[in-house]
Amino acid sequence: MSRRPHKRPLTRLTSAPILLCSQMDVTFINSGALSRAHYSLVRKVESAQSPQAADQIHLSEIDGIRRHFAVGGVSLKECREKLIILLYCSMNLTHVNPGELAFALPQAVNLAEMGRTLRDKQLGFIFCTEVMPPNHELQLMLVNTIRKDLESLSTARVCLALSVLIQMPNDEVIPAVQSQLQALFMHKSISVRRRAYLAYHSLLHNDPSRLTPLEDAVVLRIQRTLPSIDSCAMAVAMKLNQVDSINDEVNALLPIVWQRPGRQSQSLTLLVLRALRKAKLSMPNVGIVLDIIKRTSSPPVRVLLREAFLVLSSVSTEVIQECQMQQSLSPVACIRRLLTSKDPNDQYLFVSCLDCLSPTLWAGTLPGTIAVLDEWEVQEVMKLLDSHDRLVRKITLRVLHAVDSSLVKAYNTQLLHNLPAGLTLSDKGEYVSRLLDVGVLQYGNDGEQYARYLKDLFGVAEGDTQGRTEDMSVLEVGLEMILTHIREFDITSRISCVTALAVPVTESGARIGPTLMVVISALACEYCGKIATSPLSLLQGMANRLVSYGVTVQDACLLSMIRMSAECDQIPHTILKLVTEISQFSGKRIRNRCGLFLTYCGQRDVLTSIIAQASSSSLPDFLVALTTYGSNAGASPPVPPVNLKPSSTISGLSPGSPPRASLSPRQLRYEAYGTPQAVPSLRHLLSPSRGTFSSPGSTTSRTRSSSRASERRMSSELVRTITPGELTIAAAQGPLQELPELDHVRNSNASPNEDLTSRVDLISLDTACNEVPVTFPTPEPDFEDVWDAMEDSNLRGWCESPMDNVVRLLQSLQHSMRVIAVDQPPFEGELKVLVAASPNPPLVEPKQGAALRLRESEEESCLWRLRCDDPELRTTIKRLLEDI
Repeated sequence: MSRRPHKRPLTRLTSAPILLCSQMDVTFINSGALSRAHYSLVRKVESAQSPQAADQIHLSEIDGIRRHFAVGGVSLKECREKLIILLYCSMNLTHVNPGELAFALPQAVNLAEMGRTLRDKQLGFIFCTEVMPPNHELQLMLVNTIRKDLESLSTARVCLALSVLIQMPNDEVIPAVQSQLQALFMHKSISVRRRAYLAYHSLLHNDPSRLTPLEDAVVLRIQRTLPSIDSCAMAVAMKLNQVDSINDEVNALLPIVWQRPGRQSQSLTLLVLRALRKAKLSMPNVGIVLDIIKRTSSPPVRVLLREAFLVLSSVSTEVIQECQMQQSLSPVACIRRLLTSKDPNDQYLFVSCLDCLSPTLWAGTLPGTIAVLDEWEVQEVMKLLDSHDRLVRKITLRVLHAVDSSLVKAYNTQLLHNLPAGLTLSDKGEYVSRLLDVGVLQYGNDGEQYARYLKDLFGVAEGDTQGRTEDMSVLEVGLEMILTHIREFDITSRISCVTALAVPVTESGARIGPTLMVVISALACEYCGKIATSPLSLLQGMANRLVSYGVTVQDACLLSMIRMSAECDQIPHTILKLVTEISQFSGKRIRNRCGLFLTYCGQRDVLTSIIAQASSSSLPDFLVALTTYGSNAGASPPVPPVNLKPSSTISGLSPGSPPRASLSPRQLRYEAYGTPQAVPSLRHLLSPSRGTFSSPGSTTSRTRSSSRASERRMSSELVRTITPGELTIAAAQGPLQELPELDHVRNSNASPNEDLTSRVDLISLDTACNEVPVTFPTPEPDFEDVWDAMEDSNLRGWCESPMDNVVRLLQSLQHSMRVIAVDQPPFEGELKVLVAASPNPPLVEPKQGAALRLRESEEESCLWRLRCDDPELRTTIKRLLEDI
């Protein structure tokens, strides 16, 4: 299927007529194009055969306009058309630097100054807003134009100038417009006043002392308009936190706006209630707020109802109880009908309103008080702990904890000791996240208790009953939640938490799951040298445990070890030996990390410099600094083997030994991805001349890393393509190297003009006559449609294996699969693979599956990008790609 790039609907940039034709059969009259030239340009772009060709059309058009402006004599009408086309080109180019359009800024400033219509001036301002860099030499001319428009008698021109000030705040413009903005505070038009307030705040918000005129004007405006209300001034007063200055005025407004009829009453009441959240609600107004709750609860006016409860949250319990007795009205009784609703919004509204009140007002927790909710209603509240909405669960936990902390403790115990067996990775992550929410609520800012809770939690979630640690995946959701919560601690609690978590690493008998190990690695890197645990003992403990984890955990541990080595005077021989052994039997990614450790662990000065260059002490920022240093150092030969004599240490290496060189950024595999370029089809397939099967001379009881290295060597020596059926039979019969010779070998002498429909580049999908073909149902899904539909699920990385090996391993998943050659659209130059998702149970929304893009690189490796809406399949493919 041919691809038409840059298909976009008809769009407008504000009111400027920048229109993009989305269909080739749209006539000029119906297209909305500004001119024939504009229409012709869009048609050329729509007809382009590739994104690169479309970009070339845009760049040629920009060059033509540059030459046209250089000649001079451009009329205002022609200038407007050219600026629109320039904006169209810049919006549709794959990569464009706004500075490249700076040649048109004089024309744009002139159009903003001399434009006869509001539309012309608006276009000139829009172009300057999009293209003009700060402190540009033409800023002064633009300021003069803005000043003139602020003095205009036309409200529309004044609003346009104020909008530009809001979008382009600049220190140089403040002296020129400050007095005019203050004068506009009292303008008769609310549109002008609103923009004047916002423009003044946008220009001077960094200097609170200079905001005094705005604060005084807003307060004065509110006082002068009573008993009416200026909604714009009220909104600005809340933004400036000046509600305390008008506390009496705001309280006086509440009964006035609430008694007004119609929908305007609701909007004004909402505004006043929001102001009262920052002010102090007077005693007489508490009864009015209770009346608002009563009248907006059935049918529920959600926004007003919640705002009223939020206002009550700042009122003392005694005052609310007194008003309840006077009116014989309970706010919780007014909303109890929401509890039985099946609408998630109603459930959230109920628990969030309940969270605003003290339990003594509705739970009957004190002697002499009566519970508002019946027993069955309390049971309904407890059921909200199993809601699919995490926010509802968290608020429910908070409500129950306020009523009785033992309820939350019992719930935690039940979850922890009833972990279901056989959970999928996504379900397990969801289950652990619930337990983590409970821990956050129970232990608050107590870092040591929280660390103890994490060890107990993962002792169950990743304990002995869950299998071997090297076979487990990291629970990414839990990892993010833990690190985010620990960063919210004060520094003392953080140090105590990290210390408590790090101690088990130094204990040989302690089992640490992969998720908790990544957490410890990240925290040890960030707080190394600040915690009580010795960096050397942590280093030794991590080195001893490397062999027990998968690639992801090893990567985090090795990076943390590099950072901790900066705190050690000497690195023991045992650590060097362990890292060297891991390097020998691991993939290229871990070999690179091991090489970095062996290179830098004895260079404390270099590491200190790298740490100083990092923007923070976190593990990601340390990695960025390490990569940047390696990039600046340039490419280097591989790290030589380390002399592992028993007496050797880093400081004891012989002077004549070759220095360890830093790895190049290419080897680190953390460069930003370059712009995709069209390349020819794959240079070759696996040829029979590249190698034969080899039988290992002996077997060893190596670690999981050793077995992976062995599998990788066998994969690189394959001489032909194996079909899915053959691979299944092989898995059942015995090791891969014992397969009998088969006849399905790719013909390397095939004609270059061979029909593309009769073959698939990179991999053969031939099947034996007794096999069921692995195909997609007709019609086949379009790769680009599937790719675009899953834009919210993105993964990418490097794979240390050729593309043909990757596709063979994907076949072993036994999913329906389709391969699109590198020279076929879309995304020419990349191999495209569609992997179908597993069959869905009835009534379950069907999944798209996985879409994988592979780009061949040097050194028998490839760049991969994955989108997948099936969590299980995404995790499986990600682990397969990382473990090669």
